[in-house]
Amino acid sequence: MSNSVIADLNSSVALFENRISREWFSTQEAARFLCISENALRICVYRGQIQVFRFGRRLRFRVEDLRRVLSKGGA
Repeated sequence: MSNSVIADLNSSVALFENRISREWFSTQEAARFLCISENALRICVYRGQIQVFRFGRRLRFRVEDLRRVLSKGGA
């Protein structure tokens, strides 16, 4: 492969990774975003106040869902 093809591939991967990191938050990142503790976030998830997605044992939160919670004044 030529250097330009490799550079294009690397930039595509970096763009994809940036997009993922902006759309999904881990528990720690989501708690920081909402200015609450991780435990309080887990309690909100348990009560159904915040939508969560499970990938194996990991919890992931969409940024748009967290913004919606903030705009409603929840959490």
